Order: sequence, then C-alpha cells, then structure tokens
Amino acid sequence: MPTRFLIRFDDITPGMAWTKFAPFEQAADELDLPYLIGVVPECRDPSLTVEPERADFWNWLRGRAAKGWTIAQHGYTHMYATSERGLLGIGSKSEFAGLPYSEQYQKLAAGKDILVREGIWHGVFMAPSHSFDGNTLKALKALDFKAITDGYGFYAYDVEGLVALPQLLSKPLGLGFGVETICLHANTMSEASIKRMVDFIKAHHTQVIGFGEAIAIAPPSEMLDRLSRVASQWTLRVYRLLRG
Repeated sequence: MPTRFLIRFDDITPGMAWTKFAPFEQAADELDLPYLIGVVPECRDPSLTVEPERADFWNWLRGRAAKGWTIAQHGYTHMYATSERGLLGIGSKSEFAGLPYSEQYQKLAAGKDILVREGIWHGVFMAPSHSFDGNTLKALKALDFKAITDGYGFYAYDVEGLVALPQLLSKPLGLGFGVETICLHANTMSEASIKRMVDFIKAHHTQVIGFGEAIAIAPPSEMLDRLSRVASQWTLRVYRLLRG
C-alpha cells in the first residue's frame, strides 16, 4: 500500500488568514477531500487574528463537517501557560502540560462545551505546540475524547486508552508506507509554499484520506510499527536540537 496523506490545519479561528486558506478549501471542494482542522474554541491568542473575523465562522465549520472534514479541539484559548515540552518532548511551551489535572480538565471541558454547543465536537484533540502530559490524557479520557492527532511513527496506536495518530511532518516525504500527517499553518505560509502544497494535494489526491480512514490503517507488522516510532522519535528530536 502506498503512502496515505492526511492534511491537517492548525489554528483555525474566526480571524485566521482566510485568503491564504482559500486555495486549500477550493481544492478540497473540487476533489471532495476530507481535511483535519484544529479549531480553537475560544481564541484569546492575538497572534492568530490576522484578517477580519468571519461572521459565519461556526456555520462554515458545520458546513465543513457535513462534507466529511474532522474537527479537532485545538486546545481551549491557545494561550501558553508553561514552558513544558510534554510527553513528546517537541514543543517548548504548552497550554496544558505541567498544570494540575483539575485545571487541565476545566480548560478542556470548557473548550468541549463550546464545540458541543456549536454541533461540531468530534472527540479529537490537537494540542497547541504538540505539548501535553499524562494529566492531559487522563482529562481527555474522562471527557470522552477518543483520539489525539500527535505521536511518533506512521500508524495509529493506543496511548492511555486514546487513539494516537502520529504527526511528524510539515512537508510530504512519500516514504511508501503508512500515513503521513502533514501539519500546515495557513497564517504563516508564503504564497510559494501554498502553491507547492496545493499542487501536491491535487497531484496526489487519490492518496489523501480523512482522519477516520487514517486511524483504521494497520501496520503490516508490529516490528515496522515499533521501528518507525523509535526512528522517527530520535530523528525529530535530533533535528530540533540541531535547529535550536
């Protein structure tokens, strides 16, 4: 089975860069593609407001969900509270990791309540800066979340009773196996990078899948699954260390 690609967008807010996101949305509509999008339930991060806020934001999200897109809860307010790297050891700041369980639970519950009220809660969590800890997972489980969009490797696996679908890349590699979750931030993408990514999506649209299909793909062997997790973990950590 060739590589499958899951296209993930972080930082979906009323004031995001809609003009930059438009080519991706157009490609999805033309080719009937299901993206994974991380919605900040109550955005208080001023850096994520870069264009005039969209008045029909929640209606737009309901429309996207109806087309098969998966809505992930991208934190709560997207305001960082600690400098903890979390279980993955990737990010250098966190909205959740390092905070007491009760505080994390309250934040996650408040975010969930908003998405439930708007009819777009899908039980998937996307941690800002990829940073979460054991208390985060415990709170997610208590709140009936089913999956997180983070981890190492190229196949979904269980972590504390939640399905973890790894996310490692911002550009496709096409390794020839597994699922590559491509993490994109439309707000900060250049016009050239947007064109390259949209062109890639169109050229490989038959390999682009949704979140539900992605977590259902099983590794051909337990050995490959374990090796891909270990190799990707150390490769990414060394890369980030060298990059500073």
